Amino acid sequence: MDIRSIAHLGRFREIVTTLLKYGFHDIVERLEIPGSRYLKKVKPKHEDLHTWERVRKILEELGPTFIKLGQILSQRADIVPEDLMKELSKLQDEVQAEDFADIKKVLEKNYLAPLDHIFSEIDPQPLAAASMAQVHRARLRENGREVALKIQRPGIEETIKNDLEILEKIAVQLDGRMDYFKVYNLPQLVRRIKKLIFSELNFTYELRNMQVAAAQLQNEPRLRVPDTFPELCTAQVLAMELCKGRQMKNLDIAGLTGREELAKSALHFTLHQVLGQGFFHADPHPGNILVDDEENLIILDWGMVGRLTPKVRRDLIDLIAAIVENDVDEVTELLLNFTAGRENINMDVLQGEVLEIVSHFTRMPLKDINLGRLLMELTSALREHGRVLTSDLSIMIKSLITAEQTAKMLYPDLDVVGEAEPILRSIGKERFKPESLLKGLYKNFRYLLRFQYQLPRQAMDIVSKLDQGQLAIRFQHENLEGMQSTMETVVNRLVAGIIAAALFLGASMIFAADTGPMIWGHPLLGTIGYAVATVLCLRLLVTMLRSRRRR
Repeated sequence: MDIRSIAHLGRFREIVTTLLKYGFHDIVERLEIPGSRYLKKVKPKHEDLHTWERVRKILEELGPTFIKLGQILSQRADIVPEDLMKELSKLQDEVQAEDFADIKKVLEKNYLAPLDHIFSEIDPQPLAAASMAQVHRARLRENGREVALKIQRPGIEETIKNDLEILEKIAVQLDGRMDYFKVYNLPQLVRRIKKLIFSELNFTYELRNMQVAAAQLQNEPRLRVPDTFPELCTAQVLAMELCKGRQMKNLDIAGLTGREELAKSALHFTLHQVLGQGFFHADPHPGNILVDDEENLIILDWGMVGRLTPKVRRDLIDLIAAIVENDVDEVTELLLNFTAGRENINMDVLQGEVLEIVSHFTRMPLKDINLGRLLMELTSALREHGRVLTSDLSIMIKSLITAEQTAKMLYPDLDVVGEAEPILRSIGKERFKPESLLKGLYKNFRYLLRFQYQLPRQAMDIVSKLDQGQLAIRFQHENLEGMQSTMETVVNRLVAGIIAAALFLGASMIFAADTGPMIWGHPLLGTIGYAVATVLCLRLLVTMLRSRRRR
């Protein structure tokens, strides 16, 4: 299904109209949708706003799917400019609450028993209402304990599914056709975002994330995750402890007595999560943190997390060590190992930019160095060269930046590098312990044994296919949709030109033969042939002029 097959959909028209309303005519033109000349009559609004502000307004107007899209992109320092990231971070998905009668139907659908058998009361007024779900206070009939029920909005999954299908078609149409997006694989990016959004829609993933995080926090007395009730959790309902406290963003920080200890605990937890466990909260900002009466930090919203493999974590530690040692060659090589892209890189230019960034930070006092900011600047340099990070690495950088900002908000004089150094040293030493080295050797030995068994069979398969003439080389073409569209246009114009020429030739032959029937003293068929050929030529000429004007 191409862009033309969805152009009639009301939601597609709404998306296109919103783009035009905020002045993004160049994107709409490249979609090449039928009837686009009528859409151009839409008058732009808010021309006084900055480009990134208009992007945020578009996402807010288009609703839940696009708000979530913006929130995900706000964590992608590798593909989104910093100013746009800041603007997207302002996106709020607090919306009008769903009618409780509809929310109650979702609960009844997900629980086999009657609701009054499980809960003695459910407050119809939500504690919070977001674009994908809303939270209601309830009390368990069994023990009277208060719980928070996160309940998915009815019909939201179908809405998001339809929007993402349209976005996939738009991504295919735009891929490689706009200068800014040429270095990115837009269809692949949309598929990745689609996977992230649907994992957030399935609350069983969030339940699992909270259980993993709670296990990690067992030795952190000042940090905690709400308790969960797995027996009451489904794909559409998440039941958790009702935690009482104030959001850090609304708190008078100066009134806290243990600010320094809290800041250190929060920073240590993030570093251990990222480099030690490879499992971390994607966005630990003050809005996702409650502070209770005992000044404990309660970390909420585990719908989106990042995961890093052991190899990536080892490479990250090596990267930080190379930065400290000002080893530009090692820094550049490790950074490129984390990235993918379509364009070749001028290594000399990239190394010069890396040297400038690293030298600037290494000249600063250690207590003033911001690890997240350093990684973001290196990422921005890679983006300028057409290289993008894996999504989890990009989310890690944003998470690290947010964690540093949150820790500094609690205690502005915190020495981030000084606190991180012993943790990095401890995690780095783990790699060289005898048991870790033996484990690595054992793993490599197993791979070698597996290869030893597989090699003869694979070699025999190759020889057999060569002998039977079955060995073939396959080429996979990617991102040729734009070229295909161009070729179709060229072929259509060529065919139209050939038909017009044939009509002119045929009409001339009829006029030369002077055969009837006649009209106004001229052969009727020849006159019709000339008329049709003229119309075809004029249409072809107008189409070519319009195409040239768009370029």
